Amino acid sequence: MISSLASKWLPTQRTKIDINDDGTNLTATVVSFGKIKSGELKNESGRTMTLQGAGFAAAFGMDDETFTMAPSASQWSDPDLPHQFTTESGVMAKFSWRGG
Repeated sequence: MISSLASKWLPTQRTKIDINDDGTNLTATVVSFGKIKSGELKNESGRTMTLQGAGFAAAFGMDDETFTMAPSASQWSDPDLPHQFTTESGVMAKFSWRGG
C-alpha cells in the first residue's frame, strides 16, 4: 500500500539512528537526515488520549483500530529529495511487520 504513494524509490542507505525514550517523550535522530520528538497526549486528569475506530489503521498493519494520540515534531531532509519537510502531528500504535 505504501509503495503506491511514491513515484520513485531511491536506493537503501545504512546510517546510525540514536533513540532516547525518557518515559515521557521519545526522540530519534537519524544522523544528518532528520529528527523526531513525540510524546503521549494527556487530558486534564493525566489520562492518555486515544483515537478509536480508525479503520484506515488496517492498511498499515496495525493490531487494532485504536491509536494513542502522540503529537510530534519532526524535520527531514535529504539531498536526493526535492525539498525538506516537517511534521507536527502524530499517533502511536502497535503493528506487525508481517505481510498479510
